[in-house]
Amino acid sequence: MAYLASILGLWNDESFASNLFWGIGLLGLVLIILQAVLGIFAGHDGDTSSSGSLDIHGGHGGGGGIVSIKTVSAMLLGFGFGGAIFEQNGFSAGISALGGIGIGAVIGAIYFALMHSVYKLRSDGTSVLTEAVNHSGTVYIRIPGNTSGAGEIQVSFGGRLQNIRAYTRGLELPTGTPVRVVALYGDNALLVEKLS
Repeated sequence: MAYLASILGLWNDESFASNLFWGIGLLGLVLIILQAVLGIFAGHDGDTSSSGSLDIHGGHGGGGGIVSIKTVSAMLLGFGFGGAIFEQNGFSAGISALGGIGIGAVIGAIYFALMHSVYKLRSDGTSVLTEAVNHSGTVYIRIPGNTSGAGEIQVSFGGRLQNIRAYTRGLELPTGTPVRVVALYGDNALLVEKLS
């Protein structure tokens, strides 16, 4: 509690730039905490990926995109608190901003490298995708219709809940739609249909 009071004291006594850095850092921290709470209590990791984000599997869209809420949260945390640390050590607002950008970029890159390793392990055979066929799951990231693009589903197989890239031959499947896995689609994706 004393730490929070000291932060609030800094907020009132410091320059606009320092307050801005603290605010951005706290926003990043709050977003990370919310994502953790969603992961623990709702079974959702609080992340999204847009169809325009670069995918670590070499395509576009799907899970593991570079631009995600988690990556942005990590970068905000590094930029805000990093900038505040520079400012507290007597650097100008411009130098503090550059330092914060550098720290945010490093934290974002570390986060992405860790997530890339996790996704690579998942796609390198920690479970066999054929085990997912005929299992039901839920759309996690919307799946465009007519196999025009990949989305992602959450499906339990191999003893755990997994997020897997997925396609559908039918109409677009929005997030939250219950689906059934009907077949493999390529080497690392599934073909699904809406459960009736």
